[in-house]
Amino acid sequence: MKRFALILIILVLAAGAGFYFIRDPGTADIALLGWELQTSALGLLALIIVGFIVLTIIWRIISAVLKLPALWRRRSARQKQQAADEQLLRAWAELERGRFAVAEKLARTSLNEASLPPLNYVIAADALMAQGETAATLSLLDEVRGTFPRFADFLSLHMANRFRHQKNLAPALELLQSLAAAHPKDEAIVCAFAETLFEAADWEKLRTLMPALRRLKWSGLTEQDVQRYDRAVYGGLIQVAARQKQTAELAAIWNDAPKSLRHDGLMLASLANSWLTLGQPDEAERILETALDQQCTPALLHQWLALPPKDPARALTQFNRWASQGICASDTNLRAYAEARLAWLNDDTEAAKQALAPVLDDHPDIPSLKLAAQIAEHERDSAQAVIYYTKAFELMDMEK
Repeated sequence: MKRFALILIILVLAAGAGFYFIRDPGTADIALLGWELQTSALGLLALIIVGFIVLTIIWRIISAVLKLPALWRRRSARQKQQAADEQLLRAWAELERGRFAVAEKLARTSLNEASLPPLNYVIAADALMAQGETAATLSLLDEVRGTFPRFADFLSLHMANRFRHQKNLAPALELLQSLAAAHPKDEAIVCAFAETLFEAADWEKLRTLMPALRRLKWSGLTEQDVQRYDRAVYGGLIQVAARQKQTAELAAIWNDAPKSLRHDGLMLASLANSWLTLGQPDEAERILETALDQQCTPALLHQWLALPPKDPARALTQFNRWASQGICASDTNLRAYAEARLAWLNDDTEAAKQALAPVLDDHPDIPSLKLAAQIAEHERDSAQAVIYYTKAFELMDMEK
């Protein structure tokens, strides 16, 4: 449009000049190399314009001829790129069909001509991981770091997620750890790292990551997720310390635990079991009694009764105080079982049987049935003991 307007302006100016000079065109004599030309000034102007047009055409022809090699190169490159893109689609199709070796080969052979090489790397990486070629996959990532450094982190995260999906956690952890170090404020990376540590049961590293997780404000990480990590971390560390007989470490872990866990029934039960494993039932009893003093829950009470308490007479006094608190006060079956259990521990078999009788006649639970079976065994009533044990096993099967 601009070119057309320019030509139109030139024509208008030329027409105006012609109209102006038509009354007195003047004369022009040209002598060159023995040739002579006589014309009007207007004719000379026309010759100049025609000469300019001819020279322009010649220049364009020469330029086009000179540009032919570049045009051919660009055309060839476009054709190669189209072929490479078609090959990439074939590679993706082969990947979906499960022909991983073919997909990897197609993706890598068309890499140099592809219009979007990172996609070739993604398909090649997926094909290698599907074949279990972990070392080759990581080598491919190193290649990407050299050729497409800005894309390398995205591919690294993609690989880590695929490794996680395959339960190949060692390379996933390696990749995510380096990503988390490079991008400590990236919520997706930090959360993926945390979940992988959780799956790998690497409680010590997850413990060091917990402060960062608590600071994150991201919709993908809920308060329930943080609590799940906390419970797994400290529960796992407690079990490790118990297995390795590390008394001081066990105490340090519990002191470091968040306040929300220090009143958690399952965590307290796990801690008490760990002290029992370490051969310190007194410490286990102290922990459970301290927790029961604060709030009596069925889980804690069952755990305390299972120790069993060191001094049954004192334990009976303790129980009578707890039984009037909170949830324990309304659980009649639990109270009956606790009274029977403590009576049994005090060698008062008759009192234990009397306490259990209402529960056994109504809706017996597993602990009550097991205790009744133990009492029957003590009284050498094997038939009755078998009946109670059978009922207990039936209830256990129903609860599975």
